[in-house]
Amino acid sequence: MYDFQSIIDRADTGAIKHDMAPEPVKSAGFTPLTIADMEYKTPPAIQNAVIRAAEHGVYGYTRADDAYFSAVRGWLEGRFSYAPERDSMFNTAGVVTALGMAVRAFTEPGDGIVIQPPVYPPFRFAVRNNGRTLLENPLLYKDGRYEMDFEGLEALCKKSAPKLLVLCSPHNPVGRVWTAEELKRLGGICVKYGVFVIADEIHCDIVHHGGKHTVFATVPQMDEHCMVCTAVSKTFNLAGLSCSNIFIANKARRDAFDAVATRESSDIIPYFARAATIAAYTACGEWLDEFLMNIEGNFNQLDAFLKERLPVLKLIPAQGTYLAWVDMRSLGLSDKALEELMLEKALLALDEGYIFGTGGGGFERINLALPQTALESALLRLERAVRGILS
Repeated sequence: MYDFQSIIDRADTGAIKHDMAPEPVKSAGFTPLTIADMEYKTPPAIQNAVIRAAEHGVYGYTRADDAYFSAVRGWLEGRFSYAPERDSMFNTAGVVTALGMAVRAFTEPGDGIVIQPPVYPPFRFAVRNNGRTLLENPLLYKDGRYEMDFEGLEALCKKSAPKLLVLCSPHNPVGRVWTAEELKRLGGICVKYGVFVIADEIHCDIVHHGGKHTVFATVPQMDEHCMVCTAVSKTFNLAGLSCSNIFIANKARRDAFDAVATRESSDIIPYFARAATIAAYTACGEWLDEFLMNIEGNFNQLDAFLKERLPVLKLIPAQGTYLAWVDMRSLGLSDKALEELMLEKALLALDEGYIFGTGGGGFERINLALPQTALESALLRLERAVRGILS
């Protein structure tokens, strides 16, 4: 048994979520439910590996050696039947970093890049900040479920001839785990119109109720038409180690990405990330299984609370991630008013739906990777605030 219920004081550690939390949440000492890291300690095996690495005493420049690659590939092959080749792997200081590098490697200024909002905001930033054209193919929201708009995507490809599509899989924030058939259909459209796919699969390990994540590169005929982005960060709460594993099978694409990586000196990994990654992928499967049970319990707690006490709010059923997506549009508030209600009346620091772009207004993203007592406290404050404006 692992500990997912102890409250850990993260104040004064430089944690963005806590030390830079908005007032009045910070002064009240409440746990922010924003940035996607966890309120849990990383697995003991990882802690011990990092301690041993620290005791060595020399923290020099570090590369992903054979032991590192073997651990990464073993995990991906065992969990997802994905066995990338050694020379297809790159390491970057995070998936967002890799996304920016890919935009610069695979496109020219003004080229079109497709995203599927509401979606993780850095997708939008990576396009616009690099002088490319943002093309949106919003998800379809039908009967409490999100789907990809395949007809809309094909029409967009015909009209605008995009060079890239950024796929969020599993999807943040709506929690969809795309089926193999959905990914095959997406891939077919992209191959037909010459659109290369950047698959952000950072949440790939966090899938609920026995569901299955499909690595996009394992979809038939897609290995040569995509770049797969993975990391230990979300799975094992290691975001602060800034290390991601990126896979590109196509040699021409790989050479283009390598040119950018070389120019930007992105060919080393943090010293402690090596030890942590090897431990995570060779000794922490049991921890992950227990973590998933705990997160499913938190989703169930949130769902039951809303249905029983706040039925005016609707939880979108999540198939993956530890991020809940809650529809609050029935409150009839503007984005600004909803944000003020959450922060000032409920003392909740959440990720506002509007930051995720088209289709996000009126929703809130809630990070559920926290002890149940902290979640219960947050829900009670939410109830008081919502009832206050409904009475």
